[in-house]
Amino acid sequence: MKLLFKDWTKLERVLLFGSVILVSIVGIIFKSDVLTTICSIVGIVTALLLAKGKKLGQIFGLLISLLYSIVSFKNGFYGEVIIYLCIMFPMYIIGIISWIKHQNNQTNTVELNNIKMKEWIIVFIVSIIAFIGINILLKIFNTKELFISSLSVIDSLFAIYLSVRRSKYSFYFYVVNDIILIVLWGLPVINGNFILIPMVFNPIINLINDSYGIYNWKKLEKLQK
Repeated sequence: MKLLFKDWTKLERVLLFGSVILVSIVGIIFKSDVLTTICSIVGIVTALLLAKGKKLGQIFGLLISLLYSIVSFKNGFYGEVIIYLCIMFPMYIIGIISWIKHQNNQTNTVELNNIKMKEWIIVFIVSIIAFIGINILLKIFNTKELFISSLSVIDSLFAIYLSVRRSKYSFYFYVVNDIILIVLWGLPVINGNFILIPMVFNPIINLINDSYGIYNWKKLEKLQK
């Protein structure tokens, strides 16, 4: 444990343990099932590890992909299942390889990468085409909250791709996706499904953690330069 947290600042430790305790308490109060609460906790840990630029975050990403897919399937969000099992899971595997290969010895984190304009243009074009295709696919599966779910899929694609490419801009898309997920999981809670409240708290907390990721990766960029 000392080795794991030796380079964590006080703020980072507060964010981690405070978030985990809060989600656990909320899960107990609203009688959420164990899987939902664990999924929320793993999601928080993953977000903070990525914010710190630690390759362990990519490994935790594999676990959250599986857990989140199960919870999403149980609640009819098939878009989330498709994106996390068919795309996010393989992307996290690629991310593990990429982050292991590109480690900065000075900061003991992943080495940041600058993406060129040509790559940005290609990614945007592919995303527009993918959005149309995914929207049609999810409509066939009768996915709940079709537009929001499709939007979440595309934004998640952007975020994970940029994360694999080791770009600081991945956290901007993670922040946007946190907002989308607050709406996505907030709707069934509003309709009375209170056991999903931890799934709402998860993106709310991750909104803070991913915002910290924006700050921390800017700091890492300066150190590595």
